[in-house]
Amino acid sequence: MIALFVGLGVLILAGALAFGLSATGFAALSFFLAFLLATWESKTPFASPFHIGMLLAAGLVGFGRLYAYRPRMAALVRALYAAAALVALVSLHYLGRVAEGLPAWALFLHGGSFLVAYALLTVAYLAAVLGYLQHRALKERPWQALDRPPLLVLAGLELPYLRLGYLAYTLGLFTGMAWAFRVWGSPISWDPKEVLTLLAWSLFTLRMLLAGAAPGLRLLLWTLAFLAMAAAFFAAPLFGGRHPV
Repeated sequence: MIALFVGLGVLILAGALAFGLSATGFAALSFFLAFLLATWESKTPFASPFHIGMLLAAGLVGFGRLYAYRPRMAALVRALYAAAALVALVSLHYLGRVAEGLPAWALFLHGGSFLVAYALLTVAYLAAVLGYLQHRALKERPWQALDRPPLLVLAGLELPYLRLGYLAYTLGLFTGMAWAFRVWGSPISWDPKEVLTLLAWSLFTLRMLLAGAAPGLRLLLWTLAFLAMAAAFFAAPLFGGRHPV
């Protein structure tokens, strides 16, 4: 039943991308119901990448619907729906994989902080990519820029969401280090998830510090940071280590 809800949500998003269907709210609802069912089965929320993935997918759909009726924002909306569908599909790999023995504060504060960070930073990254493309279009092919999201609007999305997402990511990182010190006696190890998370945070920090750099360099830092963040969430658990999920 859980996988059915995930599949339904992805199917609705595919319909929105291919045919412009507007019932994407049902996709967000399907992902949320999958989260509730998985939480009911495991008796613990935020204890699995699947749980966080479902809430993240629902949140990305929500962001998409927020901008769906604003002029010239169709490219951002499509990117958000595609990202939500990808997150939902990849999260299925972790269905049933649950960490045990974590203190409640770690589950809600640590996992919740990263959930907020993933959502905000994904929106900010997509806005950065579209902003870079719009910047290039305005310089080289101005006629193509007329149907794309306005550059100022994208910049207004990128920077605030980057700052808020960075703060949430920092909170998630340091609560995780405090928990690791309490459990294992060391705040960080060569665990793949911990290393990639720290790498992503360092790259996000560098992106914040180089706010006045050339657009191409900023996008490169953005992309490296985003890929490291995605790898820490989706790929690192496949390689084992001390981190439970």
